[in-house]
Amino acid sequence: MRQYSAQQKEIKKTEEFIRKNIAGRKSKMARGRRKQLERMEKMEALDQKEITPYFRFQEISLTNTEHLLVKCLSVGYYYPVLSKVDFAIKGGQKVVITGFNGIGKSTLLKTLVGQIPSIHGHYKFSDQVTIGYFEQNLIWDDTARTPIQIVSDNYPDMVVKEVRKALALCGISSKHAMQPVGTLSGGEQAKVKMCLLTLRPCNFLILDEPTNHLDIQAKDALKTALVEFAGTILLVSHEETFYREWADRVIDIEKQG
Repeated sequence: MRQYSAQQKEIKKTEEFIRKNIAGRKSKMARGRRKQLERMEKMEALDQKEITPYFRFQEISLTNTEHLLVKCLSVGYYYPVLSKVDFAIKGGQKVVITGFNGIGKSTLLKTLVGQIPSIHGHYKFSDQVTIGYFEQNLIWDDTARTPIQIVSDNYPDMVVKEVRKALALCGISSKHAMQPVGTLSGGEQAKVKMCLLTLRPCNFLILDEPTNHLDIQAKDALKTALVEFAGTILLVSHEETFYREWADRVIDIEKQG
């Protein structure tokens, strides 16, 4: 922003010089300055006011009965990366899973949401559970689609004005909303994924490292949203400062099995 402001001042100063001298004794110099100005690689204007995101998850009613039971569960792709996992979560509980990188936390969540089959053991969700899932990988079916198109594809009943408003609430500027999602930063892409999640009513949030790409403002907004969410939460995170104030329970996956 400082560089853009400095360049704008230089452009204005040069344009003023050209205007005053294009027909006078310094016309040759003025014409030279004009050519320089035409050849200058001009910086794009930046949003002067950063959009502060506001996340709010739509809730479905629930009871405090057991929402998830995991019993002697082993997960992996071709062989177990995590074995004999046991835990249970009641409705409304906010549970965090921790453990070192590569131990299988993401694989566990992918198994629980049905993306990959379990290897041994079993797990069961309550019939009343409706899952909202945030996957940490920034993978898109088509990286050329814009955030507006992506949200519209997932929620075709929404008009464009509603889509823009939803994206803006999640911190996506109007400029970024119209860019191919593959050209956005990791933080902006994560906000688009978060926007999709906020539009899907649920009572059980399963979040895999949602803070990985978020800045401090977005992390604070997400923390507030999770504290206010009345449903059940299962969060994988390595940032203790993010969850220690509101988590009801922390499962150290290294001590499982």
